[in-house]
Amino acid sequence: MTTAYSASGYDRLKVSTWLFIEKFNGQREFSMGDARAYISMLADITTVENGAGYVQALATGLEHAKQVYVSGGLRNLVEDYQRTYRKWLELDRSGLQGAPSYDGIPETPQKDPIEEELTVISLFTGAYGLDLGFELAGFKVAVALDISEDSASNLRANRPKIPFLLGDIKKFSTEDILKEAGLKPGEVDVLAGGPPCQPFSPAGKRQALNDPRAAPLMEYIRVIKEARPRAFVMEEVPGILSARIKHVPIRERGKRPLLPEEEPGSAWRVVLDELKKTGYIITWNVLNAADYGTPQERERVIVIGVRPDLGVYPELPVFTHSRRPTGLIENTRPWLSLLEALSNIKNHIGFAPLSPKYAKYMRYVPPGGNWRQLPDELRPEAMGGAYTAGGGRMGFYRRLTWFEPSPTLVTSPAMKATMMVHPWEDRSLSVGEYLRIQGFPDTWKVVVSVAAAYRLFGEAVPVPLAKAIARAVRDKVLLRKTESQVQSAMKYGA
Repeated sequence: MTTAYSASGYDRLKVSTWLFIEKFNGQREFSMGDARAYISMLADITTVENGAGYVQALATGLEHAKQVYVSGGLRNLVEDYQRTYRKWLELDRSGLQGAPSYDGIPETPQKDPIEEELTVISLFTGAYGLDLGFELAGFKVAVALDISEDSASNLRANRPKIPFLLGDIKKFSTEDILKEAGLKPGEVDVLAGGPPCQPFSPAGKRQALNDPRAAPLMEYIRVIKEARPRAFVMEEVPGILSARIKHVPIRERGKRPLLPEEEPGSAWRVVLDELKKTGYIITWNVLNAADYGTPQERERVIVIGVRPDLGVYPELPVFTHSRRPTGLIENTRPWLSLLEALSNIKNHIGFAPLSPKYAKYMRYVPPGGNWRQLPDELRPEAMGGAYTAGGGRMGFYRRLTWFEPSPTLVTSPAMKATMMVHPWEDRSLSVGEYLRIQGFPDTWKVVVSVAAAYRLFGEAVPVPLAKAIARAVRDKVLLRKTESQVQSAMKYGA
């Protein structure tokens, strides 16, 4: 039964918990009697506002806390709970009652009602994240295209009525794509897609546009030129901004002046030049998904282009969330945390287990920590050759924290260099947790293997970010009735 507390009684309960934590700050043994008392107090605190469902999660957290204490990482444990307490104080000062009340992300994202049907053609569909955002903004996906069997299986299971073209985009003419969509040149409202980004990703070899894998970019531009959509949206990884047309080995840099094609950013300049040749009016910037209601820090380059005869200028979406809202932009809310995303999750689907070796090291890492929290004597052994390498190595033995957004999701969350370990449990984030963090509804069917799901959904455009982009295109471009647009509609029959 949930205990009822007055406001003052609840404050006393928080203070008693704080004092209980403080006495473990290296002063004495953490007995199981202490543990039982601690879990009892935490259970009381959370059930006041969150319900009894949290008790099992707290029990799991206590087991992790015991492991951290035994391994010598008690100070890190105490610091983590200190942050928890500070979070309570922040909420109290902001006028909220009691402990944080996390209702979680809605199980089914809300769809915008609009009167006019708008169409979108999806290229490089992947997990359908970008397209689902457009769908939630009131668009109809007329056709989807991807080379991946996993993408095809994903869409057939969740959107079986959408025509799907499976294969390399080079094998499909623009006429083929439009025919499958039931549209003619000039009739489609939006062409959307994120051409594969391996040549420009920090995880790739950065061979840039001379890499054959960059060809999809040019194919995407080809479809823009021939399909003449009213607008297009292109998504890319931030690494494209510093990519070079011609790779220069690190050992050769600084020994001679760089050629124009060897300069950082030369590849992106070529891409922009090609996009401008389409005649579309273009705007672009790097957007962080956390600024649009995604519980994840994930930066992506977003390009919006508008057909010039529409007589409007494209606008990127105004952010709705901020790490530290200042009130300068009305109704801006704080970033969503991992706890808010995962607090009411019901279906984990599956997860990649940590190897026994990696799990051994993770017992030393507190929430929000990484390899730097390992004992000094274990770091060389745990890190191997990476121990003496440069760079931040933030992903090595990384354990997430409840009170911040997730870092950018990766495709291999159980690997040493790219770990995404649960805040309390010694396991990688589950596939279900990936879906939640990316903004997919709980009803989304996963019909591929766990490994394939990590790849598919780990690379997706977060749905809340996609919806914000779709709304900006819808409201600032497509539904803005200017005289130029009326004439354009008559010209193109759109």
